Amino acid sequence: MRQASAGRAGASLVQRWRWLYALIIGLGASLGSLDNAVNIALPAITVAFAIDVNAVQWIVICYVLTYASLLLACGRLGDVIGHKRVFLWGLAGSAVGLSLCGWATSFGWFLGFRVMQGMGIALVLSCAPALITLAFPESERSKALGLYTMLTAIVATLGPLLGGQLVTLWGWSAVFYFRVPIALLAALLTIIWVRQPVAVTPGQRFDYLGSLTLTAAIVGVLLAMNQGNRAGWTAPLTLCLGSAAVICLAICIWQELHCAEPIIELRLFRHMAFSLANVVPVLAHMASFMVLLLVPYYLLNIAQVPAWLGGLLLAMSPLGTMLAAPLGGRLVQRLASEHIGMAGLLLVSVGLWGVSQWQSQSALGLVAAMLGLQGLGLGLFQVANMDFVMGMIPRHQQGVAGSLTTLTRTVGIVSGATLGSFAFGSLQARYTLELQTIRLPLEMLRPQAFLQAFQGVFAYAALVAALAAVCLWSSRLIQARR
Repeated sequence: MRQASAGRAGASLVQRWRWLYALIIGLGASLGSLDNAVNIALPAITVAFAIDVNAVQWIVICYVLTYASLLLACGRLGDVIGHKRVFLWGLAGSAVGLSLCGWATSFGWFLGFRVMQGMGIALVLSCAPALITLAFPESERSKALGLYTMLTAIVATLGPLLGGQLVTLWGWSAVFYFRVPIALLAALLTIIWVRQPVAVTPGQRFDYLGSLTLTAAIVGVLLAMNQGNRAGWTAPLTLCLGSAAVICLAICIWQELHCAEPIIELRLFRHMAFSLANVVPVLAHMASFMVLLLVPYYLLNIAQVPAWLGGLLLAMSPLGTMLAAPLGGRLVQRLASEHIGMAGLLLVSVGLWGVSQWQSQSALGLVAAMLGLQGLGLGLFQVANMDFVMGMIPRHQQGVAGSLTTLTRTVGIVSGATLGSFAFGSLQARYTLELQTIRLPLEMLRPQAFLQAFQGVFAYAALVAALAAVCLWSSRLIQARR
């Protein structure tokens, strides 16, 4: 009886303080969103470690690949031992990883510390959505997800602004150091104020084999994709990575189908709508990541704006997401999530197509408008997609549900970094050869080749976003016929 009363009192306290909880958890999750400050520092990092533009993809891949591969396992760990505990571990690991990234003296060490940073943020992001949504009643889930998306978008908007200023004042390492106090403050506030919103069921088991094989499969697939683009799809290393990924995935599927407490219930994927809801965000974020990958180089090297202004312009995309998130949360309560998602993807496609039309002297107002439109569409899509996926998975597995939505997003980012770098490099080499035949002066050849390759990549990205909208529309048709 006393335990029941204590449980009701705890639940009442969670409801009473849920808005404060959202702010605190959003502060911790901002460590991931603020990583876009690194993008405006990429040119400075390129110079500091004497690497070429093609090597920049590893700065992204080492970080994102690490937390993408660990998300589902960390989400399930949160469901088993408590989301708050896992969240705190992640904040501590992130603080250490960020400190070491800023200290790194060689590119090899820097990449290793990015992996460490990725491990910490996997623990944070796997449990942040669950901590927020479980603090709200089921009827307010879309509102809570809109709030979470808005909070992360706010700090994502600040990331490029802060990044440009920090690089100008203190160099590239400052984009890592400034997040350490944020991690420590979020950890302190979490310890003081945040409670586990639902009781952890005793006696649950963690599926170690499923977790290990799933992590290995994700790593293998993404590395095989990267290696295939660099060395060829029939290269020995590519084939070995791909084969190992397939074997690990097969073992994982067998284990999940026969395990009493799997990492994720694979039978959910029998529903076409659920399957497409986890494929479409991969395409959407693959296309959208071209903004963070290539636009900083356009702004600083082609448009030749100062770093602070480049950061301000780059912030237009997350600013659009921030404005769209609460609107998306309200619209999802009234309209079908698929309709909101399709509208968002079409806006993303139009924004990316607009970016593909930029010239060396494009008006900065046009630049800001296209980035803002792309971000606006992405914000609408993210809220609608998260609401649908998390609504399909039981509340006692919200750690896995939140991790799944983050995983599909990050797989899209890694794929975008890999394929975008490959497509840009191929197009740039092609246009360089074409421009050399007309004997264009060297000081004009490189910027022109860059601009043409930039335009081509964003035209492809717009098509990918449109394809994602078509997939979502097809899913809606299939469900309607049933």
